[in-house]
Amino acid sequence: MKTPWHDECGNLEFPYRAILDRVFIFPSPPPERLGKEKLIEIPTQFRKYYEKGKGTLLSVGPGYHDGKGVWHPTSDQLSLGVEVYYDKTVPWGFHVLGIDGEEHFVVLCGVSDVYGVIEE
Repeated sequence: MKTPWHDECGNLEFPYRAILDRVFIFPSPPPERLGKEKLIEIPTQFRKYYEKGKGTLLSVGPGYHDGKGVWHPTSDQLSLGVEVYYDKTVPWGFHVLGIDGEEHFVVLCGVSDVYGVIEE
């Protein structure tokens, strides 16, 4: 299971749909250990400082019309389930109930806050 909203078959069942040029991102958890051989444990209260701004796209808005009526579509590279780097200082986020029955934190940001797609 990739995120708490992916079922056993790999289907994404996220309950919200992004609009305009917004995206919902499930952040990757911060590391628990540091160092080349992972010998240094990071205390739980400090792990947030080591977040890398990586996450999985859960919902992607289609785009928007600017003040002149010109349509600006969202890039095709931003599709559901894709791993991205995003601006980790974005202050908008909330908890959403996953299909596992637990609440998980989700980031809401604009497409311009997504820096790039992580290709494997």
